Amino acid sequence: MDIPRLSRRRVAFLIGVPLAWSVLLWFHGGAPRDDIYGGLRDEVTRWQIVHSGTLVFIGLMGLAVYLLVRDLPGRAARLSRLAAGVFVLFYGAWEAVIGLATGALVQHANDVPISERPAVADAIQSLQDNVIVGDPGVVAAVGALAWITATTAAAVAYRRVGAPALVWVLLGLSLVVFAHPPPVGPIGLVCFAAAVGLLHLSQRRETAAESSGRERTGAAQV
Repeated sequence: MDIPRLSRRRVAFLIGVPLAWSVLLWFHGGAPRDDIYGGLRDEVTRWQIVHSGTLVFIGLMGLAVYLLVRDLPGRAARLSRLAAGVFVLFYGAWEAVIGLATGALVQHANDVPISERPAVADAIQSLQDNVIVGDPGVVAAVGALAWITATTAAAVAYRRVGAPALVWVLLGLSLVVFAHPPPVGPIGLVCFAAAVGLLHLSQRRETAAESSGRERTGAAQV
């Protein structure tokens, strides 16, 4: 079965977005699970910048998955497209809360009198521990499962249309992006970009071989 050709613009987008996000994620930082405020109070500006960018990249990666499988036939491709939308909705909502809202509360705690900081720190910790929007929580779990489904289904779809094995293997490995802090998230994003690059390279080689074959056929007819 023929694999739909990817334009250069689409390839540039599908490679550039994950690589750019992978670079940003190396500045992610973190905090002890039982002391979120203590771990973030001195690096909250970096935390807010990284998570503001991450919120944008979540939408762009959802679009990237959609564009990658948009022209593929079959149930796996349709499932991948659907799951990409669910990923953007739920993982983006979780990121807005656990990333940006947490950062805003940390900034607030830094600004209030020292005597009031324990109360704000408790609120930050409570947000992290919340069963719905916390880390981990229901919203995060749905978003992560959607990403795993989207990338796994994309890998299956490309396998069924005859893509090189390394392409769909790398797509499958990109499922680890749901655990986005480094090093796991950046590695998964590089796998996604590499899969697209290899797919584009294989298509260019096929095009060159077809052109060469037509030239030989034309010369023989002459």
